[in-house]
Amino acid sequence: MGVTGFMGVLTAGLFGLSLGLFTRVEIPGSVPYTLVYDNGGTQTVIAVSPSISESELAATIEQAAGDLFSPGRLGGENQLTIRVRTIIHPEEGISEPLYLGEVKRSLSQREDENIDIKIFPESLAKLESYQSENLES
Repeated sequence: MGVTGFMGVLTAGLFGLSLGLFTRVEIPGSVPYTLVYDNGGTQTVIAVSPSISESELAATIEQAAGDLFSPGRLGGENQLTIRVRTIIHPEEGISEPLYLGEVKRSLSQREDENIDIKIFPESLAKLESYQSENLES
């Protein structure tokens, strides 16, 4: 009887956790990204396709800010920084990482009203130039 009761409590508890902890908001216009670096604390880096547009970039940054939030992250700053990069190939055999933006959000509040999204205009201009050159070839 003890094992059966324990399994019942365990099953009910896991079911309850599955309903409340794993809420995921889908941001319209966001594109898939890959998690490149995560120190489990305050720093992460995601990679996006070099064909991304500015509106897709903004939506994807917001999506990553929601997806990568976890109250279990460690850090003294109480702020999570997510940097967004892509890789371009300006010449044959040369790869160049290009940081397109970043977001800073709270580590303690899921619904952070003070989310700080920055898109780097000079990097975005370089990406658009790269995109137009590759479309012509």
